[in-house]
Amino acid sequence: MQPPHSIGIPLPNINSAPAERDDAALVTASQTGDQEAFAILVQRHQRRVFNLVYRMLQQYEEANEVTQDTFLAAWQGLPSFRGDARFSTWLHRIAYNCALKQLEQRKRDTALQAAIQAETVDSDERIGAEIEAHDRQEVVREHISTLPAKYRIVLVLRHLQEMTYEEMAEILTMPVGTIKTHLFRARNLLKARLEAFDQEWKAKG
Repeated sequence: MQPPHSIGIPLPNINSAPAERDDAALVTASQTGDQEAFAILVQRHQRRVFNLVYRMLQQYEEANEVTQDTFLAAWQGLPSFRGDARFSTWLHRIAYNCALKQLEQRKRDTALQAAIQAETVDSDERIGAEIEAHDRQEVVREHISTLPAKYRIVLVLRHLQEMTYEEMAEILTMPVGTIKTHLFRARNLLKARLEAFDQEWKAKG
């Protein structure tokens, strides 16, 4: 399939899709080369895809590029899509793989490394500025970003993308039991880091 002339994020001059045009119908049309149908799919799913990729990469420009790569890969992969899973699940799997590839290509995960370095040095001033500049929700999100990738992704999919265990298992290609184990460990690790953060802040108060 030839790529659409433009699948940039966001797409200009595309009206909202009629409710009756569900994903399945749009996918079928796209598989015949209907670029307008695919453009509607992009518009419909681009926000959630971008949010997923951004949570993994922690960098806006990279997330934007990987999001576009995701839709390009989806367009090129449409002939092989058989509908065994929902289109959104299939698309999120592509997004996850594209983001994972980007992470692997980095010489280092700069966001994670910066967080680790910050934890190993005297951070009195940093913590004070952090509390003044960010509310509790942002502090939690920042601590999520410091977790190992395998724990960060399950928290993102479960609590920010609100996916079921079965959807997560399809995207991550791992058993539901493993998903639950990673989620349990991720929650405990995040809780421990937040408690340590709170204790450190109170000790400086």
